[in-house]
Amino acid sequence: MPADPVDALERAARSGDRGAAARLGLCHLTGRNVPANPVRGIALIEEAARAGDPEGAYLAATIASTSFWRPRNWESAFDYLLQAAERGHEAARAALRILAAGPSGANGEGSDWGRMREDVNLDAWLTPPEPRLLREAPRIEVIEKFLPPAACKWLVERARGRLQRATIYDKATGGTTEDGRRTNTQCDLDIELGGVLTFVIRARISTITGRRDAAMEVPKVLHYSPGETFAEHFDYLDPAEPAYARELALRGQRTDTFLIYLNDDFTGGETRFPELDISHAGAAGDALLFSNVAADGKPDEATRHAGLPPTTGEKWLFSQWIREFPRN
Repeated sequence: MPADPVDALERAARSGDRGAAARLGLCHLTGRNVPANPVRGIALIEEAARAGDPEGAYLAATIASTSFWRPRNWESAFDYLLQAAERGHEAARAALRILAAGPSGANGEGSDWGRMREDVNLDAWLTPPEPRLLREAPRIEVIEKFLPPAACKWLVERARGRLQRATIYDKATGGTTEDGRRTNTQCDLDIELGGVLTFVIRARISTITGRRDAAMEVPKVLHYSPGETFAEHFDYLDPAEPAYARELALRGQRTDTFLIYLNDDFTGGETRFPELDISHAGAAGDALLFSNVAADGKPDEATRHAGLPPTTGEKWLFSQWIREFPRN
């Protein structure tokens, strides 16, 4: 029988392989192929970062930018991101350029990583444009120029090559399943892929919505080729379905949906609300926020919507669902 991958990582980490230590830490952090042990996972990742491993520094930056396991520390997150960039981590370098340029800037050039670290202005990132109201009830808002083009491209590149068939909730099991009504692909921006920039974007969303990012689900990058669609559906979880009872008790209702258009070089592909006679397709970097529930917190059937298929070109979206309760 082949050796267990975690056992192999353990041996490599003990022999001084810093990259193996970082990957082993990720396994313990996420519970991948081993019982979750975040304390050990974070210790291994930060040890790898201190020893000079670029992926360890990138993961340590991501951990510091969250509040999942301990209080968030943005300064530590940006310092670890600087370390990863200095050690040649390409995603870290691109993210640091974007963060240094600011939310209205473009992806700069150069390699003065220390200067870029000093140029990061978190206050600017946490001051998004004012939303424009499309409809009061159900509430639908547009936020123009929410992200700069370079951030949109960075998100697309993180997902490219990692796309899988998108799924929907399975009413029979409460899990997820592939379904003919949804034919597009997606990529979860989890702890491994998301990076500091993703959590800065979530903090920017939090400023708009007034909701802590701990109430947000794992964000996704969605991809639609010509003809691919997500047929009419609701984003809320139907409380009448018994399979959703545990999920609703744990995290509450999916109250809001936040979409960011990552490109606009396609035709068709609108987000369509048939009950409201609203179709919307934003420019690259624009965002669409809509509530899935009424003022009393109950699911609003008028929020039925569809992701229409592009007729030419590819459509890329960043999708963030927001729940009623923060994760524990």
